[in-house]
Amino acid sequence: NDLQGGDLRYCQKCAHYKPPRAHHCRVCKRCVLRMDHHCIWINNCVGHANYKVFFIFVVYAVIACIYALVLLVGSLAIDSEEEEQESGSSSRTAYVISGLLLVPLSVALSVLLGWHIYLVLQNKTTIEYHEGVRAMWLAEKGGNVYSHPYDLGAYENLATVLGPNIFTWVCPTSSHIGSGLRFRTAYDYSAVALPST
Repeated sequence: NDLQGGDLRYCQKCAHYKPPRAHHCRVCKRCVLRMDHHCIWINNCVGHANYKVFFIFVVYAVIACIYALVLLVGSLAIDSEEEEQESGSSSRTAYVISGLLLVPLSVALSVLLGWHIYLVLQNKTTIEYHEGVRAMWLAEKGGNVYSHPYDLGAYENLATVLGPNIFTWVCPTSSHIGSGLRFRTAYDYSAVALPST
């Protein structure tokens, strides 16, 4: 049994019960397990079933952009030397256009990657981050401290998202993810650590 009574919440829009970390997507018109966001670029929700693939795609996109920038700068340096020796037509326009496209794309993807690395290390989704900001404010207002219940520590958080085998972290596969109906929490770990009396 993956679900227990206290774990379910009711979705008013779907008129169904939904497990923890599931959210309703108003674009897809359905509840998505461990929903992070609806991505307009892939016209789909990023959530439990495809988050690792999305994350690894962004990693490789940033690597490709940086590689392309290195090639562009190297090519520009070589071509500049050749153009000094012979007076011919300039290919600088192509370099400028390529740079104007590559630099903002590289910066945007790097910011996106940085954001998702932060989320993975905290074992949060984008939605949970925004909910956590409010929960932290309410907790502080009441004199309490808020801690994200799914934060198991950096390594465990990475393993939760990317899989238990470090060697497959760079592969866009998700065979390790489980049902998406239940997730380990920090409370599970603290209950194990507490001595029984």
